[in-house]
Amino acid sequence: MHEVISNSLAMHITNRVNNQNGVMDKLVGLFTVRMIASLVFFSAVAVNAQMLPEIEGKACVYGDCENGRGTLEIDTPHGKAVYRGSFKDSLFHGYGRLEEPVSLLEKAVYAGNWVEGKRSGRGTHWDGKNDLYIGEWRDDLRHGKGSYFVNLGEWRENQHTEFWLSQNTENYSGDFRDDFYHGRGVYRWENGSRFEGGFFANEKHGFGTFYYSTGTARQQLWEYGDFVR
Repeated sequence: MHEVISNSLAMHITNRVNNQNGVMDKLVGLFTVRMIASLVFFSAVAVNAQMLPEIEGKACVYGDCENGRGTLEIDTPHGKAVYRGSFKDSLFHGYGRLEEPVSLLEKAVYAGNWVEGKRSGRGTHWDGKNDLYIGEWRDDLRHGKGSYFVNLGEWRENQHTEFWLSQNTENYSGDFRDDFYHGRGVYRWENGSRFEGGFFANEKHGFGTFYYSTGTARQQLWEYGDFVR
């Protein structure tokens, strides 16, 4: 679920900001566009079945699906989603695992903590296609410390540790805020090169160090995604 907005979109925004005091306009425009795009994308693939508009029916097939532990089957246009875990007032609450079809052949999986029907706390989300997130959530958004792995191709639960994935795949590991790379983090490419430093709304920002795959290091300064030096 790779949610980094394309460089061409960021460049389009940047080119419109060309006056001396345009840093604030650029920041607001960049953040607003990315927030809207992120919200649209996330609402389309949200794994919280209790909030999906395409639920065609649901049935508790085991246990207590109101206030306890149980198994809830949910009918969707792509097939049957299944939640196994804890409930409170008929909402996912506590630890649970939701497996949801996103196409006729692909299934998204979230396993972790829930609070009143929303992913909150620590959890793992596989988008059913290429991307995996392991880390902290708040109000259905990635928020806190986490790792986002992209272009995996496939994923099997418990096949690799989070540390192994961080060292052998393209990924971002560090701080998230409201679904964005935001704070201190490390972005690593599959060839072994990486950037360690600050991020703001998915863009490199502030001081950081770029490490080439050869091990050579270069100090850098970025300003809201633009390379300064």
